[in-house]
Amino acid sequence: MAAQPARPPSSTPTLPKHVHAHLRETLPGARPERAKWIGSGWGSDAFLVPSEDGDWVARLPRNVPWSIEDLEREVRLLPLLQARPFEIVTPRDARVVRDAEGAFVAAIHRMVPGASSKGRRILGQAREEHLAAVGRFLATLHTTPHDEARAHGVEVRDLWREVSRPRIEETMALAGPVTRAWLADRLEAFEALDSQVPVALVHGDLSGEHLLMDEAGHLSGVIDFADARLTDPALDFAGVLNRFSLRDLEVVGQHYDAPQDPKLLERARIYIDIVPIYSVTDGYIAAGEAERAQGLRRLAGRAATWARSR
Repeated sequence: MAAQPARPPSSTPTLPKHVHAHLRETLPGARPERAKWIGSGWGSDAFLVPSEDGDWVARLPRNVPWSIEDLEREVRLLPLLQARPFEIVTPRDARVVRDAEGAFVAAIHRMVPGASSKGRRILGQAREEHLAAVGRFLATLHTTPHDEARAHGVEVRDLWREVSRPRIEETMALAGPVTRAWLADRLEAFEALDSQVPVALVHGDLSGEHLLMDEAGHLSGVIDFADARLTDPALDFAGVLNRFSLRDLEVVGQHYDAPQDPKLLERARIYIDIVPIYSVTDGYIAAGEAERAQGLRRLAGRAATWARSR
């Protein structure tokens, strides 16, 4: 759920030379020799590629087991999102770039307007409008018909049983006693909700990196749907907490014109509580021991706060 931190300038990736020809074949008029790195996640490196008909984003898979599968799935989904009545822009004209043997090279789409909202302050009326736009975006996304989503390759996942719980259990085996006790408490708290968890098409990795805004602070676009699934919509509300406060989440909810089950926000708070487990499990595979250690430290800090409050 959490994106890998951007690489420092000393290790900025460059678009591999062997990719240039494949991009020119797929995008006549492309200028891959002028490509610029614009960010990296655990699964891919993204480059801005100028072209005669505008700028494109090329996302190249990193050496992790899930990368190509996620990127291909996203390309299948994006035409459906392009047809949804969003107020903001999602990636358009997506396609896969392949080599002569049909092997995956990159996923590409047109550049989405705006800049990452991570670390940028949004104040006053602009903040209210930004949050309202997030709420409307989520309502439109979450009410996407399930049959259409499945027809575009979206998987149905039981988020808690298939994703969160196994990662919690894997993390508990590596954590100290206080962290283990806190994670056990989070498990118990979620399962005590005893609610019928709804299913919706979710973004799956909502954060400041993926919420783009214009210079005035207005939400202009949403990117990176590689983790989109048919699963618990509370996951996207947890993603809002990656960027905003609980008070802000309430504003988002006020503009969320879609069904809201009574336990949704409680589940969202548990999902965001445990988000460092992804650094311990997935992040370790993608970025190594330092990422796992950081995740364990973050969990230990949350567990210590919990222990002091008891």
